[in-house]
Amino acid sequence: MTRMGPAVDPFVSIVTVSLNAAATIEDTIASVALQRASFDFEHICVDGGSTDGSREKIAAWTARESRLRAIFEPDRGIFDAMNKGLRVARGEYVLFLNADDFLVSQYTLATSMHGLTPGSSQNPDLVVGDVSMGNLGCYGIWRHRRVPKLLGRLRGFGLFPVHPGQFTKRRMLEGIGGFNPHLKLSSDVIQYYDLERKFQPSIRLIRADVTFMRIGGASNTGLRVMYFATCEFYTHLLSTYSHARAAGIVIVKTLQSLMELRYGRCPHDRWFAPALQRLTT
Repeated sequence: MTRMGPAVDPFVSIVTVSLNAAATIEDTIASVALQRASFDFEHICVDGGSTDGSREKIAAWTARESRLRAIFEPDRGIFDAMNKGLRVARGEYVLFLNADDFLVSQYTLATSMHGLTPGSSQNPDLVVGDVSMGNLGCYGIWRHRRVPKLLGRLRGFGLFPVHPGQFTKRRMLEGIGGFNPHLKLSSDVIQYYDLERKFQPSIRLIRADVTFMRIGGASNTGLRVMYFATCEFYTHLLSTYSHARAAGIVIVKTLQSLMELRYGRCPHDRWFAPALQRLTT
């Protein structure tokens, strides 16, 4: 089932793919529905076959939010589902927001796109901001995933933005064929390197959080999964680079990830998660 949205093309498309995400999907949808922006945006939810009530929750939100479109059909994995969302997206920019993540403020879209005009040739190819990841309010290790200051200036050495904080021009995503659906864990990171190599995109950095990621996603559930994601990533790089160059990129990526680590209580009062909880309960 697909519900179509407004006829006017939006400035930003947000794509969320889900599979049995009933515990968190409403936070994701609500964080988009609460956005306050002067431009139009759309939210596309692609569910590949949830059996835990996720579809019912998405359908209920679709009935009340004109900007939300739902696609309910089988897929061949998370990146195949993301490609489905990309194919129906109409925005100039696309942001992929996972089903267990949420935008950190009701002004996130407005802040990210501040000063940009829909359709302007002066708009940057990518708009990228920071992302925090952890268990809200819990004490322990969490990550503040800041965009490297040299991103876009030091190209081809492994620096990368975090995908849920990356607004990308749709034409560029289509130019590289979206995500590689044959990869299971690392297609989002590889996609940025493909964009960097093919287009050398202009990048606008936002020194603010865009998204909060809950721990437990497909590629961050533990060290074993991270190890396999790195192996998959390295193997793919060998199709383009030498062993030495590919190893260097992996090392830089790993160092960047290690520098994101924080220890203490994962802050929650800086984001509007409590407001989302009140809205969705």
